Amino acid sequence: MTTITSFAPPGAPAGSGATFRRWRGIDDIEGMAAANARLRAHLGVLEPIDVAAMRHRYTHLVNSDPAVDCILVERDGAVRGYARVEWHDLADGDRIYDSTLLLEPSAWGLGLAEAMLGWSERRAAEQAGEHPTDRRSHLAKGLFVGDTSLEAALLAGGYEAVRWYAEMLRPDMEDLPDVVLPDGYTVRAPEQHELPAVHAMAIEAFAEHWGEYEGSDFPFEEWVDDPRFRRELVVVAWKGDEPASAITNMVEHQPGGSIRGLLDSVCTHPGHRRLGLARAAIARSLALLRAQGAGSAYLGVDTDNHNRALALYESCGFRRVSTSVSYRKPMPATRD
Repeated sequence: MTTITSFAPPGAPAGSGATFRRWRGIDDIEGMAAANARLRAHLGVLEPIDVAAMRHRYTHLVNSDPAVDCILVERDGAVRGYARVEWHDLADGDRIYDSTLLLEPSAWGLGLAEAMLGWSERRAAEQAGEHPTDRRSHLAKGLFVGDTSLEAALLAGGYEAVRWYAEMLRPDMEDLPDVVLPDGYTVRAPEQHELPAVHAMAIEAFAEHWGEYEGSDFPFEEWVDDPRFRRELVVVAWKGDEPASAITNMVEHQPGGSIRGLLDSVCTHPGHRRLGLARAAIARSLALLRAQGAGSAYLGVDTDNHNRALALYESCGFRRVSTSVSYRKPMPATRD
């Protein structure tokens, strides 16, 4: 059992009608997911919240123990939001103390976002003291554009927007691009024994991307044990038996019975770039998802990706539909 020694949850602002409490266990996920889903629906975010996948995520957290690193806010008998803090050493040599701060619209304007932000910064300072480092360190938060409550709290707290991301939708599965591969390459799903090599390739491919965690913070089991994972939907471009490019595809069932595909974690190893492999993997993925009944598909992109990913996705029929932003501020020096 975890001994609770960290900062207690904050007191709720007077008149808010809300209370804060600590995480009580995995059964909290259902209420947290519902609040998350209400926020996403309000802001038009494509990626849904899958309760089983969120449970899986919370059993594979790295550098974050929900018993001390997560608080929930309740109002009118339901969970309305939550905050959770984690830290990660980055591939670029920095460290971030990253906070998930989520508050559904019914709880905006009550001072709750500011209270959650203050608690998360105090807990991050505790983590910094527990895990000292000489790395340059930052407090980091992400938000969906349109979340005016969190945005106001971050700006008032001295945070600056530093990076932008987009969800991109292909609204139909007509006129799909052809799968064109350079000589010596093939495209197919990996066999079970090949999955570790694909995972290792993806870590190496993403290592040069902005804000990427060190590879040890991406456990293999978190990928393959995700309840949404289906090996037959993973598309890999191979050079012999060496994975060169990959996409983890998922199928999402929408309200009303429609099906939408997700092309997750599109990546190409640095030694195999500028050969059209990502385009070929996307083309194969779209055909595969259409065969699964998907009538549309989407993916996410760092809009400043130095490998011109945004232009590639646009050329494959994807268009931007929602935006999220990474905010940062320097981590204050911790006291010994």
